Parts: sequence; C-alpha cells; structure tokens
Amino acid sequence: MMKTLRISVRPGALAVAMLCQSVAMAQVQNPNPTADETQSAAQTVVVTASLKAQSQAAAPAFITVLKAEDLTRSSYHSLADLLRETAGVVNLTDGSGREEIQIRGLSGKYTLLLVNGRRVSSSGALWRGGDFDLSAFPLNSIQRVEVVRGPMAALYGSDAMGGVVNIITKTPGPEWQNAVSAEVRKVTKGEQGDLWRLGFSGSGALNDKLGLTVIAEMQDRQPWYVTTATDNNRAPGLEEKQALNLHSLLRWTLTESQSLEFTASHNRDKRPYGLYDVSFYPAYNFTSRDYREQKISRNTAGVTHLADWGWLNTSASISREEASVDDYNSRYNKPQQRTEKEMNTLVNLLANSRWQQHEFSAGADWREQVIKDPATYLQTGKVSTRNSAVFLQDEVQIAQGWRLSLAGRYDHASTFGNHFSPKLYLVAKPVSGLTIKGGISEAFKAPDPYQLSPEYSVVSCGGRCMLTGNPLLKPETSRNSELGFVLNGQHWELSAVVFQNRIQDMIIAYYDAAAAKRRWVNIEQAKTRGLELEGKWRLAPALEVRGNYTRLIADGTDYSGKTTTLEGRPDHMLHLNLLWQINAPLSASVAAHYTGRQVYESQQLGGYTRFDTGLQYRYSKALQFRGGIRNIGNIRPDEKNSAYPGTELAHSVYAGMNWQF
Repeated sequence: MMKTLRISVRPGALAVAMLCQSVAMAQVQNPNPTADETQSAAQTVVVTASLKAQSQAAAPAFITVLKAEDLTRSSYHSLADLLRETAGVVNLTDGSGREEIQIRGLSGKYTLLLVNGRRVSSSGALWRGGDFDLSAFPLNSIQRVEVVRGPMAALYGSDAMGGVVNIITKTPGPEWQNAVSAEVRKVTKGEQGDLWRLGFSGSGALNDKLGLTVIAEMQDRQPWYVTTATDNNRAPGLEEKQALNLHSLLRWTLTESQSLEFTASHNRDKRPYGLYDVSFYPAYNFTSRDYREQKISRNTAGVTHLADWGWLNTSASISREEASVDDYNSRYNKPQQRTEKEMNTLVNLLANSRWQQHEFSAGADWREQVIKDPATYLQTGKVSTRNSAVFLQDEVQIAQGWRLSLAGRYDHASTFGNHFSPKLYLVAKPVSGLTIKGGISEAFKAPDPYQLSPEYSVVSCGGRCMLTGNPLLKPETSRNSELGFVLNGQHWELSAVVFQNRIQDMIIAYYDAAAAKRRWVNIEQAKTRGLELEGKWRLAPALEVRGNYTRLIADGTDYSGKTTTLEGRPDHMLHLNLLWQINAPLSASVAAHYTGRQVYESQQLGGYTRFDTGLQYRYSKALQFRGGIRNIGNIRPDEKNSAYPGTELAHSVYAGMNWQF
C-alpha cells in the first residue's frame, strides 16, 4: 500500500520554513512549479526577497528565477556556469577556471550564497581562489534558484551588498519517487577537459508522519589544456576537479500545525596537484611556475522547528557547518602543505504575522565563525568572530495596489561593533499587467576575520611579499537605489530596472613599499550603475524566445585618488534563447551569449559571442535524454589577447539522461 505523507502546516508557516530549510511552502502555493514554463512573474512564487511567499512581480526586489528544467538545456559544470546567463550576473573566472559570481558589477565577496535560506561559507579558510562554495551541493538537488539582484542587508546583514543567491532544493512529497541522472561532456579542441557526472535521488513518504529526501552526486572533470598537456609554459584553462555531494532531509509532521526538519549534507571537492600560474619576468629573464593542490571536506547538519499558531507563523533553527581544507601551494613559505579548519554555527529565529493592512516579518540570528590555521595565525593559531542581529520588516498596503515595505536590521559584531541597515521600497500596480517598483537602501560588508587579525600573515605579491591583517579596518558601506517595472501581456513579459550602487571604504590589499609588505586598508570607493532588461515572448504555441540584457558602468577611485574603470566588468551582456517544442517528446533550443568590452590588466578587451544548441527527448514518462553542443563556433577570446580573464571553454559536445522510477 502506498504510504502518504500528510503536509498540513499552513502556507504561512511553510513560507517561514523556506528561509530556514524547506521549499514545501512553494509547493503548497504552486504544486508543480516547473510544469508551466510560460509562467509569468505575476504567477511565480518567491520567498527570498521578503522572508515570505509572494509573487515575483510583487516582491520588493528584482529577482531572476531559474527552475530545474533550465539545467537540462545545456551542460553546466557548476552553479556559476548557469548563473552567468542571467541578467546582471557575470561569472569571472581566473586562469585555471575558478569562478566568482558578480552581481551588478560587485565582486563575489558581496554576494550572499544560501541553500534553503541558510548561509554557505568556506571563504574564511581560503580568501583567494576559493570557489568551493559554488559546488557545495548536488546540482540534481536543485528545485529552483532565486537570484535577488541588489542589496539585501536589511534582512540578511553582511555579505548581501551585491545580492543574494538562494538555492532551493527538492523536498519529499506524498509519493515515493527515485531518479538516476548521468551526463558526459567531451571537449573537441585542445587536450582533455572531459567531464562526467552521475546523480541519484530518492524522495517520498516513509509513513503518514515522516518524509525523506536523499540526493547524491559525483563529478569528475579532467584538466583542459588549451595547447597540450606537456606545455609547461601555460597553466590549464580549466583545472582538474573531483567532487562528491550528499544531501538529505527528514521531515517529521508533529501535529497539523507543527513539524520538524532535520538536514545533513556532505561535500568533498578535490583539486589535484597541478600547474596554476606561469609568470615571466623580462627584467630577470626568469619564468616562475606555481603549483597547488587543494581539497575541502565539509559536513553540515541542522534542525528546524516550524509552527503555525493561527495569528503567528514561526520557525526556529540551528545549524553547524564544519570544513577541513588541505592546502598545498608552492608559493607558500614552509610549511607549503597546510591544513585549515573552519567551523560555522548559526541560530535563526523568524516570525510572520498579519494585522489589518500590515504584514510583518521579524527575526533574530546569531552566528559564530572559528578558523584554525597555525601557519597563518602566528600566535594563537586561530581566529574567531561572533555576530548577533535583529531585523524587522513591515509591508503595508497604503492604497489599493500600492504597498510600501520598510525594513531594518541591527547587527552587533565582536570585531567591529554595531551597524544598522535600512531599506525603503515601494511596489505599485496602477493597472492590470503593470507593476512599478523601486527603492533605496543602505548595506554593509563586514571585514572578514582574517583581514582584521593582527596575527594574519600569508605570502602575496607572487611570493615576493607578505600580506598582513589590520585590526583598524571599518566595514565597507553602500548606498543603493533602483527603479523599474514589470509588464505582462497575454503571450509576453518584459521587465526593466535602472540601478546605482555607491560603495565607500572598500577594503583592498595595499602595498607599502617602505615596509615591503601588503596589508588590508579601507581606501577605495566604487560606483556601479546600469540597466537590466528581461523578457520572454511566445511567438507560437510551440515557439518561445527568452532573453536578458545588461548595461553596466563600473568605476572606482583608487588609493591615489585616480578614477579608473573596474576590471573584469563587461559593459554589455546579452543572452538570447529560442525554445522550440518540435513535437510532444522532442524539443530544441538555440542560444546566443554576447559578452561586451571590458578592461583587464589595464587593457581594453573586445567583445565576443558564443552560440550553443541543445536537444531534449522524452522517450517515456520515466526516461528522458538530452544532448547538444556548447560554443559551436569555438570562440576563444584569449587566443586574440592573453589578458582576457579566465578562459572560454572550447567547442564541446555533451549527452545526458534521466530515469525516474
């Protein structure tokens, strides 16, 4: 007999749960969110922007929502690889393919990464070149991704100055379902670079009280050599990677209005020994070659209590993340082989309530981070920080179709003291199909513990100097504004927003020539502003075009007072995707991705366009196949100018399958 899981907690409580660990709320509000790919922003339910369930159009922010089926239209090796095709987002890679998500021209350190509303962080152990957080979860676990473009410090605190990326994973339903997925990719130019990925998921009811989801994924990626594997004058364009991800969720329905969720996950990400940087110094006629090997092992566990008290919906959660990083780098002073450990503890309380025309969200959280690294923290071998915060948001209907959102968060940190982050946002729907919204806010980015520690000392300047901490650092701050609209027609949708961010007291690693060392200082300012467009148009019942465009102007004032263009920020980005449902089982897609001009290493670099194509075939209800080509024209901008940041992966073909049972 089929076992049935009763999910009877009211949608309001489930909305609270989303921010802590669950996506059940969205499934209650929209039982099959991926069934209708033409869903408009007025129909799509989001939770990240206001700590409660509401439509994407009505949310007090501009949000991009990616669904599970978006992952099947091409071959993506990471979350950042997928997000690079969305409005306002750039995936800046280094010479070995390590990734960094930039939102609205702000570097990756200003983007807060969440999994089911919970922070993910290993950045304290590796401050440079550490993209492990972007692959800390199985790709086959993703139900959808909400990308909030713009500051969210009034609700989430530090690290959300640029925006928030919330990965929402699959949760157990009333019927047991299993799935096996597999993918292979072959790079046809250069040498090696092949990738394979294997995934499994099982989810459903154990009995009328318990539901379970278990997800596993393995990935193996060869290094990709632009020339040959024996060329030691150029590092691989994509480093070797071996990853294993496990994720589980157990939901226990206590009563009709209360439940508990237990989560546990494991992430192991290994980057084997290899060449990662080659530098030639003509003054000395000398070429330096640097090698590294890194591995992270991360375990996360948490429990969340959800309750609907009638007039109030609450959640309370506690989670613990422990990461161990084995880190070898030929640039390091002895010992070149090091082990760093990072422990993060988070306690979160959240409540939602409604009174007359007001919808309140209030909460508090407490975080502790401990980093142990005897080779870097020379006296005590570790550094720690604690942060506590309270926040409140009131969304009030001031007139028919007009909603004003007032939010504020007060943070207290053991390292830098107190900080308050306010936000004011107005959403208006003057006529059917049109939503106008905009607001102003202030945000901040707290110095990382290693930046503040007087003990901190690591090799920098390519091995020629040391980088030290500075206990006098202040938080980076910003003032931000945006204004735009969402317009819905019968077969089309268009959104547009203009934005501006002004950042003060930016923290940089400043070289002191007299002392022959670098240290962190508050010295720079930056301003980013631009335009973002998103749209889709159903040309015919079986044909749809989707796209987005970003115009970005990003400049800053450096330590000498000179205004310069921020590097690695393309001035124009355009992504177009044509979707064709050829017949009931077969669909196809063709995509074009334009990356505009940018400045890097003080050089003006030209733009380029990459084309991709894909096919999806549903053999049966249980079995689907897919395949395609990425970078059809083998566009390689780094061949024209070696100053390009990162390397565009060459022409490659891929194939995949998914079997549900």
